[in-house]
Amino acid sequence: MRFERLTKEHLNEIANIYIKAFNAPPWNDKWTIQTASKRLSQMLSHEASYGLVAYEEDKLVGMILGYEEQYYDGIKFEIKEFCTDPTLSGGGRGTKLLNEFEKHLYEKGINDIVLLTCRAEATQGYYQRRGYKDYEDMVLMGKKSN
Repeated sequence: MRFERLTKEHLNEIANIYIKAFNAPPWNDKWTIQTASKRLSQMLSHEASYGLVAYEEDKLVGMILGYEEQYYDGIKFEIKEFCTDPTLSGGGRGTKLLNEFEKHLYEKGINDIVLLTCRAEATQGYYQRRGYKDYEDMVLMGKKSN
């Protein structure tokens, strides 16, 4: 597996894999090439964005993207998007990509990584098996207008 820093030049490739991954279970979203490209472009435009793409031979098999955020006690990195090609599930591609990504962050001096994911074995369980823990003192809240 070959890793590259994710740049705007990867946008079309990552938008396609993003759609395949997040329009499938457990998310069952309804992304289009336009909405996925817009979301990913916004994240890539963040001043402290950082991401990796993973290739097997010349085929994109995964991507991970997020950004650094300054807190009073240091920098936290928030993983915003992480997916692999769902037609290639299994084989440890996601784990290899996540491990490589964490290694790059630790080399940059970032030791605190956070993310949001849905409550499902395929998502929350995946991260828990890789050492991620729930923040018991935090809660995600939202509000939609009527």
